Amino acid sequence: MIRSLFVSDILPRRPAGGAVQRMNVVTGALAGLGPVDALFLAPPDTVPPQEETAHFDRTGVATVPPYTGVRALLEIAARGPSAAYAAHQRRTLTPALPAWSTGTRYDVVWFNRERAWLPLRDRFTGGTVVDVDDFEDVLIRRWGQLGRGVWGMPLTPWRRVQARRSITWWGRVHRRVAREAAVAVVSCADDAARLGTDRTVVVPNTYPAPPPELPEPSSGQPPGTGGGTTMLFQGSFDWAPNADAARRLTGEILPLVRERVPDARVVLAGAATPDVAALAGPHVEVTGAVPSMTPCLRAADLVVVPLRVGSGTRIKILEAFAYGVPVVSTTVGAEGLDVTAGEHLAVADTADGLARHCADLLTDPARREALATAASRLHAGRHLPEQAAAVVRRAARRAAAG
Repeated sequence: MIRSLFVSDILPRRPAGGAVQRMNVVTGALAGLGPVDALFLAPPDTVPPQEETAHFDRTGVATVPPYTGVRALLEIAARGPSAAYAAHQRRTLTPALPAWSTGTRYDVVWFNRERAWLPLRDRFTGGTVVDVDDFEDVLIRRWGQLGRGVWGMPLTPWRRVQARRSITWWGRVHRRVAREAAVAVVSCADDAARLGTDRTVVVPNTYPAPPPELPEPSSGQPPGTGGGTTMLFQGSFDWAPNADAARRLTGEILPLVRERVPDARVVLAGAATPDVAALAGPHVEVTGAVPSMTPCLRAADLVVVPLRVGSGTRIKILEAFAYGVPVVSTTVGAEGLDVTAGEHLAVADTADGLARHCADLLTDPARREALATAASRLHAGRHLPEQAAAVVRRAARRAAAG
Protein backbone atom coordinates (compact mmCIF):
# COMPACT_ATOMS: atom_id res chain seq x y z
CA MET A 1 0.00 0.00 0.00
CA ILE A 2 1.20 3.52 -0.85
CA ARG A 3 -0.21 6.50 1.05
CA SER A 4 -0.17 9.71 -1.00
CA LEU A 5 -0.65 13.42 -0.51
CA PHE A 6 -1.80 15.33 -3.60
CA VAL A 7 -1.01 19.07 -3.49
CA SER A 8 -2.69 21.32 -6.06
CA ASP A 9 -3.15 25.02 -6.75
CA ILE A 10 -6.17 24.17 -8.93
CA LEU A 11 -9.54 23.11 -7.51
CA PRO A 12 -11.50 20.21 -9.01
CA ARG A 13 -14.62 21.35 -10.83
CA ARG A 14 -17.09 20.48 -13.55
CA PRO A 15 -17.03 20.81 -16.45
CA ALA A 16 -13.38 19.80 -16.12
CA GLY A 17 -10.83 21.75 -18.12
CA GLY A 18 -7.53 20.26 -19.23
CA ALA A 19 -5.70 20.74 -15.92
CA VAL A 20 -8.57 19.24 -13.93
CA GLN A 21 -8.83 16.30 -16.31
CA ARG A 22 -5.14 15.61 -15.73
CA MET A 23 -5.66 15.92 -11.96
CA ASN A 24 -8.48 13.40 -12.09
CA VAL A 25 -6.34 10.86 -13.93
CA VAL A 26 -3.48 11.29 -11.44
CA THR A 27 -5.57 11.13 -8.26
CA GLY A 28 -7.60 8.20 -9.57
CA ALA A 29 -4.40 6.28 -10.30
CA LEU A 30 -2.94 7.11 -6.86
CA ALA A 31 -6.15 5.91 -5.22
CA GLY A 32 -5.54 2.54 -6.86
CA LEU A 33 -2.34 2.27 -4.78
CA GLY A 34 -3.74 3.33 -1.40
CA PRO A 35 -5.36 6.21 0.50
CA VAL A 36 -4.95 9.73 -0.93
CA ASP A 37 -5.18 13.00 0.98
CA ALA A 38 -5.61 16.27 -0.93
CA LEU A 39 -4.36 19.74 -0.08
CA PHE A 40 -5.52 22.69 -2.19
CA LEU A 41 -3.73 26.05 -2.24
CA ALA A 42 -6.44 28.65 -2.71
CA PRO A 43 -7.66 32.14 -1.76
CA PRO A 44 -9.30 32.71 1.62
CA ASP A 45 -12.83 31.33 2.15
CA THR A 46 -12.41 28.69 -0.57
CA VAL A 47 -14.42 25.51 -0.02
CA PRO A 48 -13.59 22.60 -2.35
CA PRO A 49 -16.73 21.10 -3.93
CA GLN A 50 -17.71 18.08 -1.86
CA GLU A 51 -18.89 16.01 -4.81
CA GLU A 52 -15.50 16.39 -6.49
CA THR A 53 -13.42 15.56 -3.41
CA ALA A 54 -15.38 12.67 -1.88
CA HIS A 55 -12.81 10.13 -3.12
CA PHE A 56 -10.04 11.63 -0.97
CA ASP A 57 -9.41 10.33 2.56
CA ARG A 58 -8.85 13.87 3.87
CA THR A 59 -9.20 17.22 2.14
CA GLY A 60 -7.75 20.50 3.31
CA VAL A 61 -7.19 24.05 2.08
CA ALA A 62 -4.12 26.19 2.73
CA THR A 63 -5.08 29.77 2.02
CA VAL A 64 -2.97 32.27 0.11
CA PRO A 65 -3.99 35.87 0.89
CA PRO A 66 -4.01 38.47 -1.89
CA TYR A 67 -0.58 39.84 -2.78
CA THR A 68 -1.16 43.58 -2.77
CA GLY A 69 0.07 46.77 -1.18
CA VAL A 70 3.36 48.61 -0.96
CA ARG A 71 5.36 45.57 0.10
CA ALA A 72 4.16 43.62 -2.94
CA LEU A 73 5.05 46.47 -5.30
CA LEU A 74 8.53 46.84 -3.82
CA GLU A 75 9.22 43.09 -3.92
CA ILE A 76 7.99 42.77 -7.49
CA ALA A 77 10.19 45.68 -8.53
CA ALA A 78 13.20 44.18 -6.76
CA ARG A 79 12.82 40.49 -7.65
CA GLY A 80 10.39 40.23 -10.56
CA PRO A 81 6.75 39.10 -10.34
CA SER A 82 7.27 35.33 -10.38
CA ALA A 83 9.99 35.23 -7.71
CA ALA A 84 8.21 37.78 -5.53
CA TYR A 85 4.90 35.89 -5.57
CA ALA A 86 6.64 32.60 -4.79
CA ALA A 87 8.23 34.22 -1.72
CA HIS A 88 4.80 35.52 -0.68
CA GLN A 89 3.37 32.01 -0.98
CA ARG A 90 6.17 30.54 1.13
CA ARG A 91 5.65 33.12 3.88
CA THR A 92 1.89 32.72 4.03
CA LEU A 93 1.33 29.04 3.29
CA THR A 94 3.54 27.49 5.96
CA PRO A 95 1.44 28.62 8.95
CA ALA A 96 -1.77 27.78 7.05
CA LEU A 97 -1.00 24.10 6.50
CA PRO A 98 -3.36 21.64 8.23
CA ALA A 99 -1.60 19.80 11.04
CA TRP A 100 -2.48 16.41 9.54
CA SER A 101 -0.63 17.25 6.31
CA THR A 102 2.69 17.91 8.03
CA GLY A 103 2.22 15.28 10.73
CA THR A 104 1.57 12.31 8.44
CA ARG A 105 4.35 10.20 6.97
CA TYR A 106 3.49 9.81 3.30
CA ASP A 107 5.07 7.48 0.83
CA VAL A 108 4.48 9.92 -2.03
CA VAL A 109 3.79 13.66 -2.16
CA TRP A 110 2.56 14.57 -5.64
CA PHE A 111 2.53 18.26 -6.62
CA ASN A 112 0.35 19.17 -9.58
CA ARG A 113 2.64 22.04 -10.65
CA GLU A 114 6.12 23.29 -9.88
CA ARG A 115 4.57 26.51 -8.57
CA ALA A 116 2.77 24.42 -5.89
CA TRP A 117 5.97 22.54 -5.05
CA LEU A 118 8.30 25.53 -4.74
CA PRO A 119 6.82 27.17 -1.60
CA LEU A 120 6.21 23.81 0.11
CA ARG A 121 9.08 21.68 -1.14
CA ASP A 122 10.43 20.73 2.30
CA ARG A 123 7.25 20.73 4.36
CA PHE A 124 6.10 17.11 3.99
CA THR A 125 7.61 13.66 4.35
CA GLY A 126 7.59 11.31 1.39
CA GLY A 127 9.06 10.86 -2.05
CA THR A 128 8.35 13.98 -4.09
CA VAL A 129 6.77 13.98 -7.55
CA VAL A 130 6.50 17.32 -9.38
CA ASP A 131 4.28 17.52 -12.46
CA VAL A 132 5.55 20.21 -14.84
CA ASP A 133 2.78 20.05 -17.42
CA ASP A 134 3.20 23.70 -18.48
CA PHE A 135 6.49 25.56 -18.79
CA GLU A 136 5.89 29.16 -17.75
CA ASP A 137 9.14 30.38 -19.32
CA VAL A 138 8.04 28.96 -22.68
CA LEU A 139 4.70 30.79 -22.43
CA ILE A 140 6.35 34.11 -21.52
CA ARG A 141 8.90 33.77 -24.33
CA ARG A 142 6.16 33.09 -26.88
CA TRP A 143 4.15 36.11 -25.79
CA GLY A 144 7.31 38.15 -26.28
CA GLN A 145 7.70 36.82 -29.81
CA LEU A 146 4.25 38.28 -30.54
CA GLY A 147 5.34 41.63 -29.14
CA ARG A 148 3.28 41.25 -25.97
CA GLY A 149 3.85 40.90 -22.28
CA VAL A 150 2.68 38.09 -20.02
CA TRP A 151 -0.93 37.03 -20.72
CA GLY A 152 -1.06 39.21 -23.82
CA MET A 153 -0.66 42.52 -22.03
CA PRO A 154 0.90 45.42 -23.97
CA LEU A 155 4.69 45.00 -23.90
CA THR A 156 6.00 48.15 -22.24
CA PRO A 157 9.76 48.51 -21.61
CA TRP A 158 9.17 47.69 -17.93
CA ARG A 159 7.15 44.58 -18.76
CA ARG A 160 9.88 43.49 -21.16
CA VAL A 161 12.43 43.67 -18.32
CA GLN A 162 10.10 41.77 -15.98
CA ALA A 163 9.43 39.13 -18.63
CA ARG A 164 13.16 38.49 -19.05
CA ARG A 165 13.59 38.20 -15.31
CA SER A 166 10.69 35.76 -15.07
CA ILE A 167 12.08 33.62 -17.91
CA THR A 168 15.44 33.41 -16.13
CA TRP A 169 13.79 32.66 -12.79
CA TRP A 170 11.56 29.90 -14.17
CA GLY A 171 14.60 28.33 -15.81
CA ARG A 172 16.26 28.14 -12.39
CA VAL A 173 13.09 26.63 -10.89
CA HIS A 174 13.01 23.89 -13.52
CA ARG A 175 16.68 23.08 -12.95
CA ARG A 176 15.90 22.83 -9.25
CA VAL A 177 13.00 20.46 -9.93
CA ALA A 178 15.35 18.31 -12.01
CA ARG A 179 17.87 18.18 -9.12
CA GLU A 180 15.58 17.75 -6.14
CA ALA A 181 12.41 15.87 -7.12
CA ALA A 182 12.44 12.11 -6.76
CA VAL A 183 10.46 12.02 -10.00
CA ALA A 184 9.67 14.87 -12.39
CA VAL A 185 6.58 14.36 -14.55
CA VAL A 186 5.90 16.05 -17.89
CA SER A 187 3.28 15.60 -20.59
CA CYS A 188 5.51 14.97 -23.62
CA ALA A 189 9.01 13.99 -24.73
CA ASP A 190 9.86 17.57 -25.77
CA ASP A 191 9.30 18.74 -22.20
CA ALA A 192 11.34 15.82 -20.82
CA ALA A 193 14.24 17.07 -22.93
CA ARG A 194 13.77 20.57 -21.46
CA LEU A 195 14.22 19.20 -17.93
CA GLY A 196 17.15 17.00 -18.91
CA THR A 197 17.10 14.51 -16.04
CA ASP A 198 16.88 10.72 -16.08
CA ARG A 199 14.28 10.94 -13.29
CA THR A 200 11.70 12.37 -15.70
CA VAL A 201 8.59 10.36 -16.56
CA VAL A 202 6.24 11.26 -19.42
CA VAL A 203 2.58 11.02 -18.38
CA PRO A 204 0.72 11.96 -21.57
CA ASN A 205 -2.44 13.99 -21.49
CA THR A 206 -5.54 11.95 -22.21
CA TYR A 207 -9.18 12.02 -23.10
CA PRO A 208 -11.64 9.16 -22.46
CA ALA A 209 -13.36 7.25 -25.20
CA PRO A 210 -16.62 9.07 -25.97
CA PRO A 211 -19.92 7.61 -24.80
CA PRO A 212 -22.26 5.95 -27.31
CA GLU A 213 -24.19 8.45 -29.40
CA LEU A 214 -27.72 8.85 -28.06
CA PRO A 215 -30.70 10.67 -29.56
CA GLU A 216 -30.78 14.34 -28.60
CA PRO A 217 -33.50 15.25 -26.05
CA SER A 218 -36.46 17.16 -27.45
CA SER A 219 -36.06 20.09 -25.04
CA GLY A 220 -34.29 22.38 -27.51
CA GLN A 221 -31.13 22.61 -29.55
CA PRO A 222 -27.89 22.52 -27.52
CA PRO A 223 -25.48 25.45 -27.92
CA GLY A 224 -22.98 25.10 -30.73
CA THR A 225 -25.13 22.77 -32.84
CA GLY A 226 -26.73 25.21 -35.31
CA GLY A 227 -26.80 24.88 -39.09
CA GLY A 228 -24.04 25.58 -41.59
CA THR A 229 -20.57 24.15 -41.94
CA THR A 230 -19.10 24.32 -38.46
CA MET A 231 -15.53 25.01 -37.39
CA LEU A 232 -15.24 24.47 -33.63
CA PHE A 233 -12.68 25.95 -31.28
CA GLN A 234 -13.30 24.76 -27.73
CA GLY A 235 -11.67 25.73 -24.43
CA SER A 236 -11.72 28.19 -21.56
CA PHE A 237 -11.50 31.64 -23.07
CA ASP A 238 -10.45 33.26 -19.82
CA TRP A 239 -7.05 31.73 -20.64
CA ALA A 240 -5.31 34.45 -22.64
CA PRO A 241 -3.77 32.17 -25.33
CA ASN A 242 -7.24 30.80 -26.14
CA ALA A 243 -8.70 34.32 -26.31
CA ASP A 244 -5.89 35.39 -28.66
CA ALA A 245 -6.55 32.36 -30.88
CA ALA A 246 -10.31 33.06 -30.90
CA ARG A 247 -9.74 36.60 -32.16
CA ARG A 248 -7.40 35.29 -34.86
CA LEU A 249 -9.87 32.59 -35.93
CA THR A 250 -12.86 34.91 -36.22
CA GLY A 251 -11.07 38.00 -37.53
CA GLU A 252 -8.44 36.58 -39.90
CA ILE A 253 -9.14 32.93 -40.74
CA LEU A 254 -12.93 32.73 -41.02
CA PRO A 255 -13.28 35.46 -43.70
CA LEU A 256 -10.75 33.63 -45.89
CA VAL A 257 -12.53 30.30 -45.43
CA ARG A 258 -15.89 31.84 -46.35
CA GLU A 259 -14.51 32.93 -49.72
CA ARG A 260 -14.51 29.22 -50.65
CA VAL A 261 -17.11 27.85 -48.21
CA PRO A 262 -19.82 30.53 -47.96
CA ASP A 263 -21.84 28.78 -45.23
CA ALA A 264 -18.81 28.29 -42.93
CA ARG A 265 -19.29 29.39 -39.35
CA VAL A 266 -17.23 29.33 -36.16
CA VAL A 267 -18.39 28.07 -32.79
CA LEU A 268 -16.36 29.18 -29.76
CA ALA A 269 -17.42 26.72 -27.06
CA GLY A 270 -16.45 27.31 -23.43
CA ALA A 271 -16.47 29.91 -20.67
CA ALA A 272 -15.96 33.32 -22.27
CA THR A 273 -14.77 36.71 -21.10
CA PRO A 274 -16.71 39.81 -22.23
CA ASP A 275 -14.08 40.46 -24.92
CA VAL A 276 -14.55 36.99 -26.39
CA ALA A 277 -18.35 37.12 -26.04
CA ALA A 278 -18.22 40.30 -28.14
CA LEU A 279 -16.85 38.27 -31.07
CA ALA A 280 -20.31 36.75 -31.61
CA GLY A 281 -21.95 37.70 -34.88
CA PRO A 282 -23.83 36.37 -37.92
CA HIS A 283 -21.20 33.69 -38.58
CA VAL A 284 -19.75 33.31 -35.05
CA GLU A 285 -21.48 31.62 -32.12
CA VAL A 286 -20.07 32.03 -28.60
CA THR A 287 -21.72 29.42 -26.40
CA GLY A 288 -20.32 30.37 -23.02
CA ALA A 289 -19.79 27.55 -20.52
CA VAL A 290 -21.45 24.30 -21.58
CA PRO A 291 -22.24 21.33 -19.31
CA SER A 292 -20.77 18.96 -21.89
CA MET A 293 -18.67 19.49 -25.00
CA THR A 294 -20.11 16.33 -26.61
CA PRO A 295 -22.95 17.99 -28.60
CA CYS A 296 -20.55 20.64 -29.95
CA LEU A 297 -18.02 18.02 -31.04
CA ARG A 298 -20.62 15.82 -32.69
CA ALA A 299 -21.99 18.81 -34.61
CA ALA A 300 -18.55 20.01 -35.77
CA ASP A 301 -17.13 19.47 -39.24
CA LEU A 302 -13.66 20.59 -38.11
CA VAL A 303 -11.85 21.50 -34.92
CA VAL A 304 -9.50 24.44 -35.46
CA VAL A 305 -6.69 25.17 -32.98
CA PRO A 306 -5.05 28.44 -34.09
CA LEU A 307 -2.92 28.89 -30.95
CA ARG A 308 0.20 31.01 -31.07
CA VAL A 309 1.08 30.63 -27.38
CA GLY A 310 1.13 27.44 -25.31
CA SER A 311 3.27 24.73 -23.76
CA GLY A 312 2.72 21.09 -22.88
CA THR A 313 0.05 19.39 -25.00
CA ARG A 314 -3.47 20.37 -26.00
CA ILE A 315 -6.25 18.16 -24.64
CA LYS A 316 -8.67 19.89 -27.03
CA ILE A 317 -6.91 18.10 -29.91
CA LEU A 318 -7.18 14.73 -28.16
CA GLU A 319 -10.85 15.51 -27.54
CA ALA A 320 -11.37 16.00 -31.29
CA PHE A 321 -9.41 12.83 -32.08
CA ALA A 322 -11.60 10.84 -29.69
CA TYR A 323 -14.80 12.06 -31.36
CA GLY A 324 -13.50 11.53 -34.89
CA VAL A 325 -13.45 15.24 -35.80
CA PRO A 326 -10.61 16.26 -38.15
CA VAL A 327 -8.24 18.92 -36.80
CA VAL A 328 -6.47 21.93 -38.31
CA SER A 329 -3.82 23.34 -35.96
CA THR A 330 -0.78 25.54 -35.67
CA THR A 331 2.59 24.02 -34.83
CA VAL A 332 2.26 25.34 -31.27
CA GLY A 333 -1.20 23.83 -30.97
CA ALA A 334 -0.03 20.39 -32.02
CA GLU A 335 3.36 20.34 -30.30
CA GLY A 336 4.15 17.57 -27.88
CA LEU A 337 1.73 15.15 -29.51
CA ASP A 338 3.26 12.31 -31.52
CA VAL A 339 1.39 13.31 -34.66
CA THR A 340 2.34 13.52 -38.32
CA ALA A 341 1.09 16.53 -40.27
CA GLY A 342 -0.98 15.35 -43.20
CA GLU A 343 -1.68 11.99 -41.58
CA HIS A 344 -3.34 12.78 -38.24
CA LEU A 345 -4.16 16.47 -38.71
CA ALA A 346 -3.39 19.47 -40.93
CA VAL A 347 -0.82 22.01 -39.70
CA ALA A 348 -0.07 25.60 -40.73
CA ASP A 349 1.03 28.74 -38.92
CA THR A 350 -0.20 31.63 -41.06
CA ALA A 351 -3.82 32.72 -41.35
CA ASP A 352 -3.69 31.99 -45.09
CA GLY A 353 -2.31 28.49 -44.50
CA LEU A 354 -4.82 27.65 -41.78
CA ALA A 355 -7.72 28.95 -43.90
CA ARG A 356 -6.54 26.96 -46.91
CA HIS A 357 -6.42 23.73 -44.89
CA CYS A 358 -9.88 24.43 -43.44
CA ALA A 359 -11.42 25.11 -46.83
CA ASP A 360 -9.69 22.11 -48.42
CA LEU A 361 -11.01 19.77 -45.75
CA LEU A 362 -14.50 21.25 -45.67
CA THR A 363 -14.82 20.57 -49.39
CA ASP A 364 -13.26 17.08 -49.29
CA PRO A 365 -15.25 14.64 -47.11
CA ALA A 366 -12.98 11.71 -48.01
CA ARG A 367 -9.91 13.58 -46.79
CA ARG A 368 -11.68 14.56 -43.57
CA GLU A 369 -12.56 10.91 -42.98
CA ALA A 370 -8.98 9.75 -43.60
CA LEU A 371 -7.53 12.25 -41.11
CA ALA A 372 -10.16 11.46 -38.50
CA THR A 373 -9.64 7.71 -38.81
CA ALA A 374 -5.86 7.95 -38.37
CA ALA A 375 -6.23 10.37 -35.45
CA SER A 376 -8.81 8.18 -33.69
CA ARG A 377 -6.44 5.23 -33.98
CA LEU A 378 -3.62 7.28 -32.43
CA HIS A 379 -5.87 8.41 -29.57
CA ALA A 380 -7.04 4.88 -28.80
CA GLY A 381 -3.48 3.56 -28.82
CA ARG A 382 -1.76 6.17 -26.63
CA HIS A 383 -4.06 8.71 -25.02
CA LEU A 384 -6.74 6.92 -23.00
CA PRO A 385 -6.86 7.70 -19.25
CA GLU A 386 -6.17 4.10 -18.25
CA GLN A 387 -2.93 4.15 -20.24
CA ALA A 388 -1.70 7.29 -18.46
CA ALA A 389 -2.88 5.93 -15.09
CA ALA A 390 -0.54 2.97 -15.44
CA VAL A 391 2.39 5.39 -15.93
CA VAL A 392 1.27 7.44 -12.89
CA ARG A 393 1.33 4.31 -10.73
CA ARG A 394 4.83 3.42 -11.93
CA ALA A 395 6.04 6.96 -11.18
CA ALA A 396 4.51 6.83 -7.67
CA ARG A 397 6.12 3.48 -6.90
CA ARG A 398 9.46 4.82 -8.08
CA ALA A 399 9.16 7.90 -5.85
CA ALA A 400 8.08 5.81 -2.86
CA ALA A 401 11.06 3.51 -3.31
CA GLY A 402 13.43 6.47 -3.15
